[in-house]
Amino acid sequence: MKVYYDTGVLLPLYIEEPFSEAVTRMVETRAEPIALNHFHEVEFENALRLKVFRHELTADRLKVILSALGDDIQAGRFIRRPVNWPQVFEEARRLSEASTVKTGSRTLDILHIAVAVKWGCESFASADKRQLKAAAIAGLKVLAISAKWKP
Repeated sequence: MKVYYDTGVLLPLYIEEPFSEAVTRMVETRAEPIALNHFHEVEFENALRLKVFRHELTADRLKVILSALGDDIQAGRFIRRPVNWPQVFEEARRLSEASTVKTGSRTLDILHIAVAVKWGCESFASADKRQLKAAAIAGLKVLAISAKWKP
């Protein structure tokens, strides 16, 4: 698992977003399981619940999506990886110092990058330009997702 996928890139695998097709192409092209941590899962679930709150998604559809994610984990499409959170927070502090004044990245974005660094990932996939700039500063190859992404 050489690529770290930001949660915002995982959501379009399950809900229709402007770059859903591009994300699906990327995942299929890479043909490797996606590393997943508890932070991803909480953020993923909360983002979907916010969509229910905003009436962009029904509660029934939420249940279906969460079940589909569970099925994909069971099938090995996603692999849960442990995170050493004290090390990640130290890395996040270092990354914040090195990049936030240059990129305007938010704390949650920096935490995702820090996990990628501590996991030894080579690349970072996101649609967030600020986050991608911070990932590049952290030494990761960036995979900028957009509706026009091609392998």
